[in-house]
Amino acid sequence: MTRRVAVTGLGIVSSIGNNLREVTDALRQGRSGISSCDVYAGMGFRSQVHGEISIDLDGVIDRRLRRFMGEGAAYGYVAMQEAIGDAGLKHEDVSNERTGL
Repeated sequence: MTRRVAVTGLGIVSSIGNNLREVTDALRQGRSGISSCDVYAGMGFRSQVHGEISIDLDGVIDRRLRRFMGEGAAYGYVAMQEAIGDAGLKHEDVSNERTGL
C-alpha cells in the first residue's frame, strides 16, 4: 500500500544559517559554512575543517527544557519548532498520530 506524504513546513539549523531564510540566502550567495579548525590539527585529526553551528541555544530554548537536551537534540528541537511554525500547525495537529516531524 502506497501512502502519500506532504512536506508542509521546513526548519533548518546548520553551519550556513539557523532558519530557512538564512540558509536560502547563503546558498544563493554561494557562501560556505565550512572553515578550518586549529583544534583539530592539535588533536592530530587528518581533516582539519568543520561546519560550526553558531546559535545561542539557551536564548532560543527554555532552560527547563534545555537542561535535558544534548546539543544535537537541541538543534533538532529548534529546527522542529521552525518547521511547525512554517507549516502553520496547531498543537492538535502536532499531537495527531498521522503527523510526522
